[in-house]
Amino acid sequence: MSRLPLFALILAAATPALAQAPQPTVGEIVARQQAAQNQFQAQLQANQLSQLQRQNNAAITSPFPGAQAQAAIQRQQIQQQVDQNMALQQQMLSANANPADINAQLKQYDAQIQHLQQQPPP
Repeated sequence: MSRLPLFALILAAATPALAQAPQPTVGEIVARQQAAQNQFQAQLQANQLSQLQRQNNAAITSPFPGAQAQAAIQRQQIQQQVDQNMALQQQMLSANANPADINAQLKQYDAQIQHLQQQPPP
């Protein structure tokens, strides 16, 4: 028996199984890409907040009471953003998380972080 007919039999037997393999829809592919982009954006925001915390911690030790008070206020604002970021990252792990909703939330958080970054140092 030659190899060609044997190969043809194997290929014919495997073809129905290959044809039945579910292929992701365009919507599923887009949702996966959006979820990956959201994860990247959330991590970027976490890094930005960490940098803001380091900068603010230096101001907390300022010898000037006004600067210390301003740094304490900013510490609360930064911590609130950190908490929101962590909650959103937990939400992203949920099987029923909507990537479009997560993206909208990330955009809102981005605006809040930019506002924090633009505040003058204490």
